[in-house]
Amino acid sequence: MLRRIDALLAAGGDVLLFRKPELYHMTALVNRHTQAPVRFVGGLSLVIRAFEDVYGNLEGKLLEALARLFTQNVRIYVYPMTVADLREWLKSASANDWEWSETDGWVSASQLRRAPPLGHLFAYLLASDFLVPMRLPVEA
Repeated sequence: MLRRIDALLAAGGDVLLFRKPELYHMTALVNRHTQAPVRFVGGLSLVIRAFEDVYGNLEGKLLEALARLFTQNVRIYVYPMTVADLREWLKSASANDWEWSETDGWVSASQLRRAPPLGHLFAYLLASDFLVPMRLPVEA
């Protein structure tokens, strides 16, 4: 985690680390303090979890959560996972209906697919650059 934060800082970005499970809460918080574009960075597991959550506290469920999240110039940069970590995470989260392809043992957001109908929404967020796949890590 610290290595990723250091890389973001080195690239000239400001970093705010938080552990709130619902990103849409953070959109409202950050937008109170800036008009600049907001860019979140999260792992592939965060995106999967967002599509698995029922958002029972919101009247509009997943669609309302996404609307709140992406209201004001927000993008999520999605860090890839290893295939082994992805399989283990999906198993532990009881997340079904996900498929993927891989590159050198890694899976990026663009290689992940969700079964319809939510798969259509996931594909839209990718195609519209609301979800931006980050490059696969280069081994040092």
